[in-house]
Amino acid sequence: IPVSAQTASPGATNLTPLEPTVPPLPNTAFELKAQVNRPLKLQDAIALALARSPQLALAQLAIERGEAGVRGAEAGLSPTASFSATSTYSQSAAARASSSGATFVNTSGTNTGGFSNSTESAPLTSQVSLNWRVYSGGLVSGQIRTAAQSLQSTRLDYERIRQDLISSIITAYYDLQTADGNLTIGAASVRSAEATLRDAQAQLTAGTGTRFAVLQANVQLANAVQQNLQFQNNQRVSQQNLARLLNFERPTEVRAEDPVARGEDWQMGLEESILQAFRQRVELNQQLALEGVARGQEEAAYGNIHPQVSLFVNGEAYDNFLDRVSGIYTGYSAGVQVTWNIFDGGAARALADQAITDAKSARVRYVDILNSVRFGVESAFSQLQTSNERIATNNTAVVSAEEGLVLARLRLEAGVGTQTDVLIADRDLTQARVNQLNSIVDYNRALAALRRALGIL
Repeated sequence: IPVSAQTASPGATNLTPLEPTVPPLPNTAFELKAQVNRPLKLQDAIALALARSPQLALAQLAIERGEAGVRGAEAGLSPTASFSATSTYSQSAAARASSSGATFVNTSGTNTGGFSNSTESAPLTSQVSLNWRVYSGGLVSGQIRTAAQSLQSTRLDYERIRQDLISSIITAYYDLQTADGNLTIGAASVRSAEATLRDAQAQLTAGTGTRFAVLQANVQLANAVQQNLQFQNNQRVSQQNLARLLNFERPTEVRAEDPVARGEDWQMGLEESILQAFRQRVELNQQLALEGVARGQEEAAYGNIHPQVSLFVNGEAYDNFLDRVSGIYTGYSAGVQVTWNIFDGGAARALADQAITDAKSARVRYVDILNSVRFGVESAFSQLQTSNERIATNNTAVVSAEEGLVLARLRLEAGVGTQTDVLIADRDLTQARVNQLNSIVDYNRALAALRRALGIL
């Protein structure tokens, strides 16, 4: 499947990431206690995560760094200019001696007096240089290509991180929904077990029941309480996990406000879904961008041993501040400079070979990711279909289990049923409700996984 590596990730730079600040550590244990209880819809949780994610902020900073890298590489196409100025004050030893009244005699023995051989100056020398590399043998163009493709890869990686972040938020939210639903089911199971125990104790008191039935009801209640305690723990852990992903400034307790409901139907067939995933998954485009990076590095490596042609203009000015007649002396030079690293011991070839290997590796990873994408779509699609069938089956099972528990209680009251029948019916109803909840959440999970497999979260 041909996929252009130039495809930009939509919305990759629209979000404003967190400012890189270091939060102060709490001073007291009370500050670590959650003081805020925040109900959240799934879309609100996703929006908070996208705005506050450190991983996404790092990815955004990587994009900014890549953009600076592109600007730096493109600077190789522009001329460069430099300016330097030097002023040095100097005074000869004769000048210093003359200022103190000493008399000097030159090598011929003639008296020179106080100042004839003394020098004192503070000249100013300045130089301006312009240089423009008009031909680099592929060095500059290779560096630009490397930087541009690296930036493209970074932008695509931003989108991958964004998709993974949304997927993790959805998973954590569904985990909390599951924990909330199980806790509701567990509380109902405890209430039912308590009612069963009261009935068994009443029948024992009336002489129509047995001690064994009371013991059975006690065991059922203990099991229901034990299971409900585990459900409570799962809910706390799920709340903490979702709050962790949302990166609140203060400790916050979150609640899932959306009710557990089956998601929308999937409109595409399996093959159409796979084809769309091949076209949209940024991981595939990223490998092509990484191949482009390697090709740019190969071009730049060979450019190091090609001739480099530059145009230059140098201008200079000199003033010794003593000659009041001539003033400033100026000069200039201009020309063409050619440099050619004819032999480098094979270093450029070695770098090019490394880049070629990196390009081939990107192709191999492309094929591997292609197969992984296909499998991801197929597995999510299969799970979606299975969960949909389970929902229909479990809905029927819950209705039947509710009716079965009612009948079991009526039969017990009428004396034609047993306490064991009630216990079994109560257990079956609890399991049917758990299965119904899990099938709905599993369908929603599979729907989110299928969207992630297509890269459209």
